[in-house]
Amino acid sequence: MTVITYGFLVQRVLEAARALESDGHSIEVLDIRTIVPLDKEAVLASARKTGKVLVAHEDSVFAGFGAEIAAQVSELAFEQLDAPVRRLGSKHVHIGFSPVLEKVTLPQPADILSAMRELLEY
Repeated sequence: MTVITYGFLVQRVLEAARALESDGHSIEVLDIRTIVPLDKEAVLASARKTGKVLVAHEDSVFAGFGAEIAAQVSELAFEQLDAPVRRLGSKHVHIGFSPVLEKVTLPQPADILSAMRELLEY
């Protein structure tokens, strides 16, 4: 499976990937570093290689940048996918400045691990 991510979620995704790899799964984590320009070639190469893609980001799932990445993968690598592209992002609310509000709104380690497990089981 490929997990495409960037920003503060990279560390959380890497931790979840290590946990799943200890169970025998192969996880490729792609930190895209920038969204403009997007390294579309790297994204597509990884998607075609693994067949399953999770886009994990801190933006809203609805109309967030992860939707564009998912659309690109679905459009340009559809025939190589073994499952629908999955997105994981913040809840569809304004993100508060308080650490407590961020914790409730943004994807947490358990959310990431759960999304990865569900996609692996597809």
